[in-house]
Parts: sequence; C-alpha cells; structure tokens
Amino acid sequence: MEVRKVNGFFIIFVISYIGLSVVCASIMAYAQNSGIAVPDWIQYVMSEGIILLIAIIYMIVQKIDPIREIPYKRIGIVDVILSLVAGYCLIPAVLLISNLSMLFSTNYLEEGTTTLLTYPFAMQVILLAVIPPLVEELIFRGIFFGSYRKAGMTGAALMSGLLFGCFHLNINQALYAFVMGIVFAYMVEATGSLWSSVIAHFAVNTYSIGIVQILKMAGMYAQDGSVSETFENAESVAGQSTAITVVQIAMIAVIAAVFMMLAVLCIRTMAKRHGNLEKMKIQNVKLSHIKNYFTAPVIVGIVVCVMYMITVSYTHLRAHETAANL
Repeated sequence: MEVRKVNGFFIIFVISYIGLSVVCASIMAYAQNSGIAVPDWIQYVMSEGIILLIAIIYMIVQKIDPIREIPYKRIGIVDVILSLVAGYCLIPAVLLISNLSMLFSTNYLEEGTTTLLTYPFAMQVILLAVIPPLVEELIFRGIFFGSYRKAGMTGAALMSGLLFGCFHLNINQALYAFVMGIVFAYMVEATGSLWSSVIAHFAVNTYSIGIVQILKMAGMYAQDGSVSETFENAESVAGQSTAITVVQIAMIAVIAAVFMMLAVLCIRTMAKRHGNLEKMKIQNVKLSHIKNYFTAPVIVGIVVCVMYMITVSYTHLRAHETAANL
C-alpha cells in the first residue's frame, strides 16, 4: 500500500514541479522584460520552495506527521564527523560518473550557477549547500525512502536513489545523483536519522563552491564567475590529448574506488554505533520484488523525467550550435 501511494505521489510531484517551475520562470522573465530587476538567487530559492510546498501539501493530504514519521533524530558529534567524511569521500565517484557522462551529455544546469559564484562565499553555501540538502532529503530520504523502506531495505535504497536521480532532470546529474541517493539511504538506515544524509549531501554540494573559492584565491578564477585566461589555456592543452583524458579517468576511477570504500567504512561504523549493522546487509532482490515497486504512476513519472531530460538536452545543444554559427 505504501509503495503504491508514494508512487502515485511521484508522478504528481514531477508534473507539479515542472509546471510550477515554468510558471515561476515565465513570471521572472516578464518582470525582467518590464524593467524590474530580479536577483538570480531568487530562482534557486523558488525552485527549492516549490519542492517544499509540494511536500507539505502531500504530508497534509496524507496526514503525515513529520515530527513522528520523518526520522529527524538528533545525532552526536561522532556521527556528524563520519557523515561529513562519508560525503566528501563520495566526491571522487561523483567526478568519475560526471566525467564519463559528459562524453555524451552536458551539465547545462551547472552553467546556470555561474552568476551565483559571484556572490559572497557564505551566501553561495546557503543557496547551494544548505537549502537544497534540507529540502531534498526531506523528500527523497524522508518521504520516498521512508515509504519504500517498509517493503525492504535494498529495494528502498535503489528506488529512492533512482527517483532522486531522475528528479534532477539532467542526464549528467541524474547518473551521479542515483549513486548518491543510494549511499544517502544507507546512511539514514545506519543512524536512524535524516540528519546524516543532510550533512553528507551538504558535504558533496560544498565541493564545487570550495574549489572555485580556492581558484579565486589562486587567481585562476575571475570574480565575475569566469575562468581566467591562464586556466583556460591549461584546460585547452589538457583537452588536446585523448590519451590524457583516458589516463585521468582511470586515475579518478582508482581514487573513487578507494574513497568509496572509506565512505562504506564510515557508514558501517555509524551502523555499529547504533546497532543497525544487521539491517544494513544487502538483500537479494528478486525480479518479482522489483515489479512490485514499478507501478504505472512511477513508470510514467520516470518516463516524463527522461523525456524532459532528452528534450532540454537537445534544445540546449541546438542553441549552442546556433550560437557557434553566428
């Protein structure tokens, strides 16, 4: 019953989010065309606000008490540190998957965050690394994983990770978000608290912000959010050799494997501390069990996400080709 209910929510969630995002974007575009200055950060707050609004409406309709049913149990300083370490240990895997997926896709959403990099560092952290984890973990590890968990741990982790990836609506981000979502689910299971995945999510999201800040300090990143000429030249030289790219990816793969093992070790340590290690064992997921998760609404929701990703990627590619030909 829980699976069918949350699957029905997913299609409503996806369509509502896309629809409301289009409406908000149209209002902002109209305001800007009318000469009203609209700060870029508003669209990021509005995006997360839409997600939170939909979640609140769902919990009200389903009479879900977030205090009682969403696992916001307090965690100690050791768990906070282990969650941070696990999150940062995921970064090499994220970079590996991102590099591989960039061979056939474009992370156009990352291009849209360039203006945010001109804001004060503290504001970047709040907009990109604090608000998104708080909102998205409520949805995907609180509502989705919490509902699927009643049907089994492994299936719940895979399904919540899959929906988390699809919801990013970008092929590049969807692939590594899928892996992140699975790991985050096991962190919640290990500690019995959503705060562990929120902290790990925060750690992953602070990576790019921190790197840009370091590059700015080193003079390799301009204050207007663009890379310096020196850095561009270095990237150009590095990109001229396919062999270098292959070697780089191979090196990242080795590093990713090592750090992923460290992340697993952190999660196992947290599970031992909370007496949840036995529940962390990977279960054999039979084909018949998988079918139980994929009811019509969630399949339609996934198809909508995939079609959206393909359409936007194609439109983005054509726009780049048009701009290049001018």
